[in-house]
Amino acid sequence: MSNNLIRVHNLRKSFGGVKAVNIEDLAFKSNELTSIIGPNGAGKTTLFDLISGFQDEDEGQVFYKDKNITNSQPYKVARLGMVRTFQLTKVFDRMTVLENLMFAGSEVSNDSLIQSIIRTPKQKEYERLLMEKAIKIMKDLNIEQMSNSYARELSGGQKKLLELGRSLIKNPEVLLLDEPLAGVNPKLAEDLLQKIQNLANQGITILMVEHNIEAVMKISERVVVLAEGALIAEGRPQEV
Repeated sequence: MSNNLIRVHNLRKSFGGVKAVNIEDLAFKSNELTSIIGPNGAGKTTLFDLISGFQDEDEGQVFYKDKNITNSQPYKVARLGMVRTFQLTKVFDRMTVLENLMFAGSEVSNDSLIQSIIRTPKQKEYERLLMEKAIKIMKDLNIEQMSNSYARELSGGQKKLLELGRSLIKNPEVLLLDEPLAGVNPKLAEDLLQKIQNLANQGITILMVEHNIEAVMKISERVVVLAEGALIAEGRPQEV
């Protein structure tokens, strides 16, 4: 296996006459925190969409651990260990914070109708462990006090934390964070940035799209610059 965890090759995606992504070769290494920057319309979110299966490319391939995952469904990509967040959070507004986390962490094999009715000892133990895990994540993200609050009651920044928690409960190897600091107040943004740094220190590979250049320079090990869908620069933050 190569040292590259994710690689895209001849990846292209257009909308009408606009080339949203037009990248010959780009690779991301394991255990590295990489920020993807560029002006609005540079193709950053579309690149995330293509890597994580939320859109199909016009041509090209996406590889994860040397496995071709081109055109894979998003849930299949997530099960391989690559989980993403979104610019606009996609939490369940009518569920509590705890319910959001429990739902995100539940496995398909434990969600049968019969098991939910009978509630076997195995099922009860599974739910107990899942709740312990959810509580630990809430503590780590400082949202434990909101565990019984409905997601719709949270601020924009708190929803970002919840969405991050929903990603972490899946034990990802790779996190794709799409503008995690957007719409977040400066104090919470600083906390969120520290939590992202901590996750990277724990060995999670992180790809982050972010417009806050100061934040990018502060925590990134590598910076990738896109413009009009194409790769125009990459390297250490100080080099770029």
